[in-house]
Amino acid sequence: MILNMISNPTRRRILESLTKEPSYPLQLSKEIGVSQQAIMKNLDLLERNGMVIGHQVSSAMGPMKVVYEPTTEFTVVIDMRRSMFSADVTDESGSEDDVIPITETIDELRSEISRIDKEVEELERQRSALIRKRQNMISWAMSQLDDEGFTSLHKNLMYQMLNNPDVPEADIIRKMSQRTDIERSLHEIAVAMRR
Repeated sequence: MILNMISNPTRRRILESLTKEPSYPLQLSKEIGVSQQAIMKNLDLLERNGMVIGHQVSSAMGPMKVVYEPTTEFTVVIDMRRSMFSADVTDESGSEDDVIPITETIDELRSEISRIDKEVEELERQRSALIRKRQNMISWAMSQLDDEGFTSLHKNLMYQMLNNPDVPEADIIRKMSQRTDIERSLHEIAVAMRR
């Protein structure tokens, strides 16, 4: 659901704006440069899917207004590489640390944020290196099935086994169709890997 909601550029821009401060549709329309009708349509979708909430507030300049704000926090990581596709969404709602940095000035706060940003960048570099290593291992293993004797069933089974290493073989076999062919294919893969 989250991937579907954020796949739309207008919804992403709405969410980006709402993370800065709660806002009402006319403000969003002006800021994003999209019609108020389009804003309302997208806010409705976001609200129905639990990503934002609208609440009425009084206005000094007329009738009550509906102000929207985000209701969830999440991280999305998508890896698409040869022999690997994963889309992970981590819901971080309610995982907020109560630690507030004690700083004297805006410069100290900016410096601390910069340090955190650099640490996150380093973690992302390390993650990328591990993903490359994983990809190379899977690509090598998949290349062992390049002979004519191996079918797409063999390759799909190998893909499932390698990309779900913590799932027992029996569970993978159960999830795939043609169980007897899969068991025979698993044996043929094991033989190929011993070459």
